[in-house]
Amino acid sequence: MTDIPVSGHVLAWARNFRGLSPEEAAERLGISTAELEELETEVRRPTLTKFEKIAATYQLPLATLFRRTPPPEPDELPDFRTFEGAPPQISFEFRVALSNVRSLQAKLRVLRSEDDGYHVAALRQYDLRGDPYAQGGFERERIGISVQRQLDWSADDGFRHWRAVIERLGIAVYLQKFDVTDCRGCSLWDEGVTPAIIINKAERSENAWVFTLIHEYAHLLVRRPGISDLNRRNPVEAFCNRFAAAFLMPMEALRRLLPEWPTRPIEWPDATIREVARQLKVSAQALAIRLEELGRAEVGLHRRFAIARHPRQPTSGGDYVRTRLSELGGHFTGSIMSALDREIIDSVHASEALGLNPPRLDDARAYVTRQRELALAE
Repeated sequence: MTDIPVSGHVLAWARNFRGLSPEEAAERLGISTAELEELETEVRRPTLTKFEKIAATYQLPLATLFRRTPPPEPDELPDFRTFEGAPPQISFEFRVALSNVRSLQAKLRVLRSEDDGYHVAALRQYDLRGDPYAQGGFERERIGISVQRQLDWSADDGFRHWRAVIERLGIAVYLQKFDVTDCRGCSLWDEGVTPAIIINKAERSENAWVFTLIHEYAHLLVRRPGISDLNRRNPVEAFCNRFAAAFLMPMEALRRLLPEWPTRPIEWPDATIREVARQLKVSAQALAIRLEELGRAEVGLHRRFAIARHPRQPTSGGDYVRTRLSELGGHFTGSIMSALDREIIDSVHASEALGLNPPRLDDARAYVTRQRELALAE
């Protein structure tokens, strides 16, 4: 068999880039740590089959591993997570998800530079030193989604509507799956690049996705994008939590839906909290925290609705095209289809960008139309 003259330094970089120890990488590759060390020190060369397996295992292009020197790495995202004083961990799956999104963002960067009709986000900037509740409420009014409109959405459609609304503003919202212990979401915004939000679709429910979405939107509005776990200890996270709470659960909605509006903290029945949360399309825990912070519920109510962080159960079967478009979202898909329609790119490049066969571009067009309908304020 022909050995591949690959740089051992690049192989070692690839493993470290994916956050794998030599033992973890060797196990994934089905080789010994000694053999991996020999490959990374160029004592031996990989065969073509083994080289392809390394690329597939690390989920990196063959061309990247053929480089003589490691490629430049993007800056690390600011990390707002807090895990009882321990350094937050980033899993292999999260690193891959982040690379996937950065690859999509690079496509939008190119498109933005070549397409005069590209929708550039013009986001208001809010102040971390100000009142998050007031600013969250103001932003909700500015966007123009009434309480009645929110209540009219079907119980299972809250995330789809809010995602469409946020993407209408020029923000790309991606769904990626990675370990739920990494984070619930993160946000990215570099100069010249479309602002983006990543939602962990392994999270327990779509109502939880809704709060994560607006929390990450708040990160962008205060110009502090990064990795989040929605903890209440980090001051940036606490601000974004409160901003999202006021945005999603305005006082008008709470007064309308709750059976009473007490003047002091009271003990709420679980059924009441769950039903009001269902109507608002948020988690019961998020609603409980909101009532606690408003002084209308006993401190600790939210603990009754805490759910162990576990992956969503996979559904059987599935439609690849629907799943792919759901992961890409309306902003990315719409940007590609708009460029195609105005002949900025051709169908081959559009298909490559979307990861779909050319005959399925009509599905992408229909998806974009539906997302625009979901984003309508009234």
